[in-house]
Amino acid sequence: MAAGVMLVLSGLLALAVLVGDLFGVRAIGLVLADPEDAEGFDLLDSLAALESAVNGLSALLLLATAAAFVVWFHRIRANAEQFVPNGHRLGSGWAVGAWFTPVVALWFPWQLVVDCWRASAPVDPEGRRRIVSQWLVSAWWTAWIGSLVAPRIARALVRADSGFGEAGERLEAMRTALQVEVAGNALRVVAAVLAVLVVWRLTEMQIARAAMVIPLADRTEAVGGVRESAPAGATA
Repeated sequence: MAAGVMLVLSGLLALAVLVGDLFGVRAIGLVLADPEDAEGFDLLDSLAALESAVNGLSALLLLATAAAFVVWFHRIRANAEQFVPNGHRLGSGWAVGAWFTPVVALWFPWQLVVDCWRASAPVDPEGRRRIVSQWLVSAWWTAWIGSLVAPRIARALVRADSGFGEAGERLEAMRTALQVEVAGNALRVVAAVLAVLVVWRLTEMQIARAAMVIPLADRTEAVGGVRESAPAGATA
């Protein structure tokens, strides 16, 4: 519940930032269309002040969301190992470390979630795991990686054009960078929505899987008891 709530709040904040970026693109457009028009400059000043306040809130919310999500996933990984002890490509320590280790954080967490997803899949009455589509996990991770890459592209665009060309050219470069930021924040909103669905679905799968463990164990014990008590020469 905590992970889901924090992800929803992060998504709402990303949506607010997305709206602010759209206003920023409009403000730069006004300045480019008429450098003498004060409306565009006033809007840019207001957005700059709002951005400084949002950045602080965003950092705190990111830390809180990361903490709640990692605690949730650590429990999910422990449960999944109980269901399928040998079905994981990475050790249990990576359930926490993978999210904070440079470079491998781009794909290790995805592998961990996929392995947990497979291990938590429902089973039939005979105990055989069913195949569950992983499109939700793949869509979430793709959107998340895209939301991380977009701001870096935007910063590279700004650095590449800073200090060169006319003021109009620099503003045009800023608008292009801001449009990339818009795309990144849109992906961040999508990633937050998909992450909530992943948390909900994976949790529900594990609850259902855990409910099957005791009946299957009882059935196995009962069959074993029949075999042990069967007379010599009898077949079970």
